[in-house]
Amino acid sequence: MNNRIGIWLTLIFAVPACLICFAVPGDDCLPYGGFQFICGPAAVEDLVLVPGTKWMVGSGMAENRKPGKLHLIDAGRKTWEVLYPGQNPQGDPDLKSYPACSGAPDASTFGAHGIAIRADGHRTATLLVVNHGREAIEVFKLNSAGTKPTIRWIGCVPLGETNYGNSVAFLPGEGFVATKFYDTKAPGGFASIFAGGTTGGILEWHSGTGVNPLAGTDVAGANGVEVSKDGQWIYVAAWGSQEFVRFSHGTGPLRKDVVKLGFCPDNLRWAPDGKLLVAGQNTVPGSQGGFPRFKGWTVGKFDTQTLKFTEIAKDDGGSPMQNVSVALQADQMLWLGQFSGNRIGYKAAK
Repeated sequence: MNNRIGIWLTLIFAVPACLICFAVPGDDCLPYGGFQFICGPAAVEDLVLVPGTKWMVGSGMAENRKPGKLHLIDAGRKTWEVLYPGQNPQGDPDLKSYPACSGAPDASTFGAHGIAIRADGHRTATLLVVNHGREAIEVFKLNSAGTKPTIRWIGCVPLGETNYGNSVAFLPGEGFVATKFYDTKAPGGFASIFAGGTTGGILEWHSGTGVNPLAGTDVAGANGVEVSKDGQWIYVAAWGSQEFVRFSHGTGPLRKDVVKLGFCPDNLRWAPDGKLLVAGQNTVPGSQGGFPRFKGWTVGKFDTQTLKFTEIAKDDGGSPMQNVSVALQADQMLWLGQFSGNRIGYKAAK
């Protein structure tokens, strides 16, 4: 969450000024609950695996009045560095594909929330990033043919001034979907997510038609999103109502299936076994009905056919890593990111 809603999230963390930072255990970076930590990168709210590599990209939300970053994480060496914007951000605008984009993002206001990645070909990929610096989906190209991936910005898709985005996912072929977390112009603003109503839903973009809402997909705090390989199902984490929601897509009348959860689900990520990983924050009992207090977190998997949920990791609030917002399985490890804080967690995946 960016500076406009960051007051309630604000924690003081020092981000190392190194270009490549190793996870050196210390008094504040010791293992806990089976997890080890990479300490330093700020507010890695989302994580994706660079296709065909052991590299990961982590988002970085604006926090403590500082702009956010994109982080490059070496899953093997357990190191990290700033991927974008860095000291010399590269850009190659594709005005034909993204004519509504006014130019490269402003590094002083950049804030990376949800991200998505898709392989383009051998050692190349496209990265989509929800940027709260201007409420747009930024488009990047990654090249992993060298010793480590490189990145260049190529365009953006403005979401509109009333759409506060959260997550993004590719559609098969051309286009993407993004979640509208809430309406920035609506009464109540961010607090409306937990007020019991709906605040946003799914936005769909194609180059020929632009950004349009998908009718009937409104939920309370549309957060993480993923799409089935055939594009016939869209999965959404309804953060405010603590629900996992499955919507049909492009196959006739809209179908909606809802699973109630006991925590606030955040990002969704495909696991190697074809199930969906979901991570989110536990709430303190009795806090529903207003803005909740978070204590601990839950990680689990959904069978997208049966909608059965299986818990695989949980914290009761004792872990030094709180505000967990994403779980990713990569390099035979389960990785965790957080929307506020300076840790990435990892342990062997079962």
